[in-house]
Amino acid sequence: MINANYKVITPYQSPYPNPIIFKKGERITICKEFTDDPDWKDWLWCIGENNNEAWTPKQVIDRSDTGTFMNRDYNALELTIEPGETLTITEIINGFGFATKENGENGWVPMKCLQPF
Repeated sequence: MINANYKVITPYQSPYPNPIIFKKGERITICKEFTDDPDWKDWLWCIGENNNEAWTPKQVIDRSDTGTFMNRDYNALELTIEPGETLTITEIINGFGFATKENGENGWVPMKCLQPF
């Protein structure tokens, strides 16, 4: 886990403002791979046991003979961010950072919208 501060340099509007949560051990179905942006590789559209659907990083998924499962809890909430905001990034996966805003709000943001300081 990292703990680094970043300044937002490009705005980002979350297309998925509602939290979609997968739990460790949850059986999922993989539907498609994200291919729209070369900076965002290894994202899979997944459907969970409760019909919750979200883009999910490959790294949090395990496949076996018995099925496809989450290997950890995962919250797919994305944040809307504006230039000048300061964020603390604690994890980076596939071009997105898990951020905490100064107001305590948590979620994923594209790293290409940020600049370290």
